[in-house]
Amino acid sequence: MSFQITKVEARIANYSLHQDRVIITSLGIHDRSRYLIITLTDELENQGFGEAATVMIWSGEAAETGLWIVENRIAPLLTGSHYDHPSEILTILDRALQGNPFLKASIDIAAWDLWARRQEKPVSALIGDRQPVESVPTRFSIGAYSVEDTVRLAVESWEAGIRTLKIKTGVPGLDDVARLKAVRERLGKEPILTIDANGAYQTEDQAVAAIEELLPFNLALVEQPTPRDRIGMMARVKQRVDVPILADESIFTPGELAEALDCDAMDLLSLYPGKNGGFTNSLKMAQTAQNAGKYCVIGSNMETDLGQAAMVCLAASLTAFPVEEYASDLMTGLIYTATSTSPAVELKNGRLVTPLGTGFGVEPLHD
Repeated sequence: MSFQITKVEARIANYSLHQDRVIITSLGIHDRSRYLIITLTDELENQGFGEAATVMIWSGEAAETGLWIVENRIAPLLTGSHYDHPSEILTILDRALQGNPFLKASIDIAAWDLWARRQEKPVSALIGDRQPVESVPTRFSIGAYSVEDTVRLAVESWEAGIRTLKIKTGVPGLDDVARLKAVRERLGKEPILTIDANGAYQTEDQAVAAIEELLPFNLALVEQPTPRDRIGMMARVKQRVDVPILADESIFTPGELAEALDCDAMDLLSLYPGKNGGFTNSLKMAQTAQNAGKYCVIGSNMETDLGQAAMVCLAASLTAFPVEEYASDLMTGLIYTATSTSPAVELKNGRLVTPLGTGFGVEPLHD
């Protein structure tokens, strides 16, 4: 179904986090979100929406830079042209703009949203290899907090129905052994515990030693133990530890996924449209990983409900995501003080309810 883009709009939106739940990692502190909201309009006045979760300590992107690029480069490039499929827009963006994965993803997501709304269908009906599941289990990310605050957040998450906890590790000055021990002592054996070093361990031996110290607490997986640009090191760590390795920062692109598969660097792949430079790329990479016998989970860059709607669509619609075995980072409802969409994406008993409706099922609210 051919469509024409008649308008490309962007605006900056600010979102507040609960200040006792900000994310503290080895990369820095995320205590507020200043994101870019994209609206695409077609010749029939249908609209599609996307969000660029611009975080400089993660991808190097800023909302202000993205706004300038959209208004001065992307809007003139896309406006007036006809497209047969939303993926064609990402091809144009990749030719015109290096880097900027979250900005590209916001436009690509808006294109998919618009294309599905134009057909009066949910995106899941256009991409899925299964009937979308009704809800997806989430895991809550606990930043690099003190022992006391780590336990507090773990208990609050558990009481909210969340059964998988991701604890950020590798930050100097914190005793990760004491933190995980305290969580186990308080909550017992039931919680599924995972850790995420965000690439904090700088050598192979350091990563192995840190992981082995924490294995007595029954880790379900270890996320990104080594620096993002040391995929070979991650492969060697994987060979030396008896716990699944989840790759995140090391794999943004299809090419990086191919390299990781070549050296068998991971057991699981963290996917989400912002990091992958587009919903289109996430679809391709999920298929590639599945073909290689690797499972996928949804990661996060602190997207609001607007970005999260596309993420839960992926997890709910594709068999590459074994959602009951591996929970996804869909935790917006626990970290932001208010929703960014109408309707809100519902978090119920530790599970994110898959949005209904056309497109990705939500529309952005204004500040």
